[in-house]
Amino acid sequence: MTGPVLLVDDHSLFAQSVEIGLRSVGIPAVRVPPRSAPDIEQSCAGAAPATVLLDLRLGPDTDGVPIDGLDLVAPLTAAGCRVVVVTGETGDATWGTALQRGATTVLSKSTDLDDLLRVVTAVRAGEPVLDEGRRQDLLAAARRARADESARLAPFRALSAREAEVLRSLAAGMPAATIAATAHVSEATVRTQIRAVLTKLEVTSQLQAVALARRSAGWT
Repeated sequence: MTGPVLLVDDHSLFAQSVEIGLRSVGIPAVRVPPRSAPDIEQSCAGAAPATVLLDLRLGPDTDGVPIDGLDLVAPLTAAGCRVVVVTGETGDATWGTALQRGATTVLSKSTDLDDLLRVVTAVRAGEPVLDEGRRQDLLAAARRARADESARLAPFRALSAREAEVLRSLAAGMPAATIAATAHVSEATVRTQIRAVLTKLEVTSQLQAVALARRSAGWT
């Protein structure tokens, strides 16, 4: 693959070190400041075909919203780039998810610079860089994690829109009377909705329901 190597990482010192290493072996390297997800996509698409070294945790964008590198893998791949994830994340499920979304391979940030340069050189040449057995193990870990998450969130997806709103209000510390006044319904109606929430979440108290909701990020 022709084109430059684009470094998308919010750790300037790390990106600079890799940039210098790449240039020392004759590979053109350009750093792409992670200002926002759309800006990263535009910059990489404009340089395609290119190899993108992508971190997964890119800090906040200009509006303070965290940029998740995992969400960039698929669009960058679709734009004609080969994505090599270089991350401090260690979970096999996360690595497998990156592969599912189109990453060529995933490397740890602790990888020796010479080894990283060899991988980049091989990727640019279209050579395989990830053992197939390891690839399948990572993909399997991602599938298991997705299945576990689906099972964990299933009770919340059974809630009606009103029940979910009641649960969010409980998690915010609102008592039934306040929830009722805010929704312009009777307190008896809210208590019926609360009982439905407890039944669907298979818990016996509001405290347990709120604790479960707080542990289950992503249900809303």
